[in-house]
Amino acid sequence: MQPIEVKHEHIFFKNHELTLEGVLSYRKNRDCLSSGVVICHPHPLYGGDMNNNVVLGIKGVLEKESFAVFRFNFRGVNFSEGKYDQGRGEVDDTIAAVNYLKSKIENISQLFLAGYSFGAWIALVAASKIKNLTAIALIAPPLGLYDFNSFFEKINLPILIVAGDIDSICNLKEMETILEAFPLIRKKFLSGADHFFSGREQEISREVKNFFEEHL
Repeated sequence: MQPIEVKHEHIFFKNHELTLEGVLSYRKNRDCLSSGVVICHPHPLYGGDMNNNVVLGIKGVLEKESFAVFRFNFRGVNFSEGKYDQGRGEVDDTIAAVNYLKSKIENISQLFLAGYSFGAWIALVAASKIKNLTAIALIAPPLGLYDFNSFFEKINLPILIVAGDIDSICNLKEMETILEAFPLIRKKFLSGADHFFSGREQEISREVKNFFEEHL
């Protein structure tokens, strides 16, 4: 079996006056691409960037399928201009990344968002502002730190949540209590995994891939 050839493009794109950094990955024959995924990274003030282990794990699985995968750095991270904006600007950055992906890969007919930790919150808020999304995957969403509930109520999209059962930031009992009101949200708990998922990246990525492929 021939190995799958994947192309990676180091991108600089605009969000109004800011220039942001990203990497676009896709199978070499881009004419067959019909699905795109934008991935949001963890909190910028705690070392989060587009090269995070979970972000790379998801990217590595999806890029070998029929997905164009765009990961990017929020404002103020690495080579992205600007500074941390407490989520407001980061949501705008995500919308700009989605718009860039759609303009770059014109054949995309199905569009997905994924986010990890702080990035899960940003992805969910951005999803409330983006038309024609297909589904969202939220990895270890910090439900106790941000108002996820109001966005769960207003977003009519398939949502997957993947979390570890010993995560102190995305607490299992707290999550189960909150999600009782949202029975349609798909939940997957990884036994023995904490918030950082070291060594568990492939498990997370398979869950995200399978969920997204259900909605192709």
